[in-house]
Amino acid sequence: MRLVLEGERRLHLQIVGAGLDIRSVEPGLSFSPLHMLAASLATCTAAVVIGWAQRAGLPWADLSIEVEWEYVDDPYRVGRYDVTLRWPGLPPGREGAALRVAQHCTVENTLRHPPTIDMRVVT
Repeated sequence: MRLVLEGERRLHLQIVGAGLDIRSVEPGLSFSPLHMLAASLATCTAAVVIGWAQRAGLPWADLSIEVEWEYVDDPYRVGRYDVTLRWPGLPPGREGAALRVAQHCTVENTLRHPPTIDMRVVT
């Protein structure tokens, strides 16, 4: 897979090759923890959708996923993700099914229903 960092608040996951290739369209833009969080959402969504497509005999080689996010305050955090599945080869009429399948991503469900986080310092 190729992960293309398209800015401080945007990335594009392309389903090509083996492993994970991370690129940036902006010089000096590094893979931040928030890019990593969005990449987790994108790769999880891709895995769920590709698995469904393979079982259903649907072409998926041209699938790509874009994730864009916005920040909010109090406390400062990501307040919204916009996820777009670009899938030119998806047969007409299958968009609704693809969306329902994509929403089974464990990362998405974790973000929608956040876990309890217990944090401590040990010396």
